Amino acid sequence: MTIEDSSVWFPVLITEFLAILTINAITIAAFARVRHLRKSSTYLIINLTVADLLVGAGTGPLIMYHEESNGFTWSGFIFLATERIFPIASQVNLSLISLKRLHAALFPFRHCLITKWLYLKIIVGSWFVILLIAFVMSILPQNAFPYSRASVSAVTLLVLVVCYVITIVNVQRSPHSDHRGSIHTERKLSITLLMVTGISVLTILPFAVYISMPALIQEELSSASGIKIHVVVAVIYFASSIVNPLVYAIRMQECRKAVWNLVCTSTKPTRGILYNLVPCCKL
Repeated sequence: MTIEDSSVWFPVLITEFLAILTINAITIAAFARVRHLRKSSTYLIINLTVADLLVGAGTGPLIMYHEESNGFTWSGFIFLATERIFPIASQVNLSLISLKRLHAALFPFRHCLITKWLYLKIIVGSWFVILLIAFVMSILPQNAFPYSRASVSAVTLLVLVVCYVITIVNVQRSPHSDHRGSIHTERKLSITLLMVTGISVLTILPFAVYISMPALIQEELSSASGIKIHVVVAVIYFASSIVNPLVYAIRMQECRKAVWNLVCTSTKPTRGILYNLVPCCKL
């Protein structure tokens, strides 16, 4: 995707990528600072946060620098592959987390027996698949790339929606224990999955639909509306990398406290009268 220089949208994209970088960096710092947060149940969330961080740190600058080139060159091939790896990684990790939640709902006892080494193998394997997809998309003809990118987005959304529907149906049908804590936990996880599914549909679907349109239709839409629609859908698409850590990590009480304490510590005034009068914020 080419992002042209615009007095309006160029600053918006720069601000968005900086926000992606900052929010995900703070979330990763919170995981790194609190040791008990780094457990097997959060490995996929940490991996998603890393992928979103790389969207802001890698994909953003590459898109801004992107230049069209004629013919195949190894430098252009590596450039395009690197540009496309991290957004795909974010979508794939969303699917993995949804599948994890589905497995926990259908097979709760087996899910509890999953070791951290299996999670690590899944993460490493997923990155190999992501690299393969990105490199294959980079060697495809230019006119075939939009359809391949839209296909990846469509599969991601399909996995999210199917996992949410099956999980909710299973939670409604399964006999809950009499403990309110169990019911509250299931409800909270279901709401989290609903939020992720809804946000993903709202951010990824417009992008997938637009890039799968013929170029003539895209030009007609842009000329008729007077808006650079391809930039608008790009801004909406990358917004998911801002919301993902807010939904997954910040909804975890322990991680939320760690992030809040990290922010409070970094903004805490030096020792003195002001330090004594203004205590650190508490959750």
